[in-house]
Amino acid sequence: MDVKTIILGFLSYTEMSGYDIKQAFSNSIGFFYDASFGAIYPALRKLEDEGYVTKREVIQSGKPNKILYSITEAGREAFRKEMLTPILPPVLRSDMLVKIFFGKSRTPEEQRELMQDCLEMQRDLLKHTRHSYQDLQQHLDEYQRFCWEYTIHHLETTIAFLEQHMPALLKQQTACPL
Repeated sequence: MDVKTIILGFLSYTEMSGYDIKQAFSNSIGFFYDASFGAIYPALRKLEDEGYVTKREVIQSGKPNKILYSITEAGREAFRKEMLTPILPPVLRSDMLVKIFFGKSRTPEEQRELMQDCLEMQRDLLKHTRHSYQDLQQHLDEYQRFCWEYTIHHLETTIAFLEQHMPALLKQQTACPL
């Protein structure tokens, strides 16, 4: 799914600024799909050119004017159609896994530090995700709760995997070759 479609999904709830859309990405689906301002604003321009969103300027005193985007009926229809397309396999991009993949190029101490950092990062992510979920849970529908709980489960499983397999990996790295 592309950024444009997700933006249409967010706008199907309410009128939003580009900043609001970025916050929606970060605070709702950021674990499994995030977008930068550099992706959001060009997507909004394309959506406007395609007639899927409209924008209006809100005059603000003492600060820059705000641009709010709304979904059009054509945008709602495009979103509905995209939601009915087949699900594509996930594309996993993980800085952590790339660094572990090339872990053999590190010293044994650097390898231990890398694995500890990976584990600590996952624990921090889990803590933050649980906290955010508790704060937002009452405002989520059952499908959104499902996604948050999936994310928490994924993080818990990743932590358990790291905890289980790290000792053997690190022991193997420090073993003397024959």
